[in-house]
Amino acid sequence: MTIEGKRRRGRPRKDEEQDTRRLLLDAALELFAAKGYAGTSVREIAKHANVHDSAIYFHFANKDAMYAALFEEMGPPSLEALCPDLDVLTAMAPADAIRSLAWQLFRVWSSPRGRQFAGVVLRDGSGQEGAQGLADAIEAAKRRLAQPFEAWQAAGLLRADQSAEQLVWELMAPLDVIWFMRLRPDACDEEIAAAERLVQAHLDYFLACAEIKEERS
Repeated sequence: MTIEGKRRRGRPRKDEEQDTRRLLLDAALELFAAKGYAGTSVREIAKHANVHDSAIYFHFANKDAMYAALFEEMGPPSLEALCPDLDVLTAMAPADAIRSLAWQLFRVWSSPRGRQFAGVVLRDGSGQEGAQGLADAIEAAKRRLAQPFEAWQAAGLLRADQSAEQLVWELMAPLDVIWFMRLRPDACDEEIAAAERLVQAHLDYFLACAEIKEERS
């Protein structure tokens, strides 16, 4: 018998752990979209994922932890995953950094999962904490992203007559509206393309208003 064939039972391999975790999150997302957060039970998620109830607790403490994982992946806190190194972001030119971050968000939010989750967030907020949790998450993401904006202001690259957090709000609020209002779960390719054009127009306008261009002699 090969070494692989002799692999003992017990803790699953890392790839198996990731596969099961993804199955559970996919099942939770589908049920949250269909029945709402409050109307979905842990047992239903396990059944939908075709795993034993105990498998959930190997990966998540409870239902709220599953919702939180989805929220971190696709909600406002996804900024944390998309720009984990603020020093790298700060070292970039503002236009390059802002466009890169916005298009990364658009790829997440326009995906089938992201569009499905938008409907869940509109109905359930951040899960157990509801609409207030969603507002708190947006504020936390805004404060985090304000750090490179402050550095760009100090370097004379962005206008400084408004606070960094206000500039972040002016950048992000229209993007959130596009996600929630335009990128519905049933959006067709044409509607997604229209949302993409809106993102492009918003970025062009925001940078025209916020960026300080060097004057050519």
